[in-house]
Amino acid sequence: MTKEQLLFKIQTNSAWEFKYKNITYNLTCGKDEKGSIYIDFGKLYEPQRFASFEDLMRNARVENSFFREMLENL
Repeated sequence: MTKEQLLFKIQTNSAWEFKYKNITYNLTCGKDEKGSIYIDFGKLYEPQRFASFEDLMRNARVENSFFREMLENL
């Protein structure tokens, strides 16, 4: 998946799920009670919340690797 495809999924509030080493990861988007957009990403049922696409790309990890570095292979 390209960075542009991921951004499109986030902008259209599309959920995305993938497996890495037999562990399911999930990405969902939404709005909190204040109306701020958030992105939840991480292991299924253990997501980490990110405030923006940039925050996700800067900080999200899959295992010991940054998500941004392995995105093209997913």
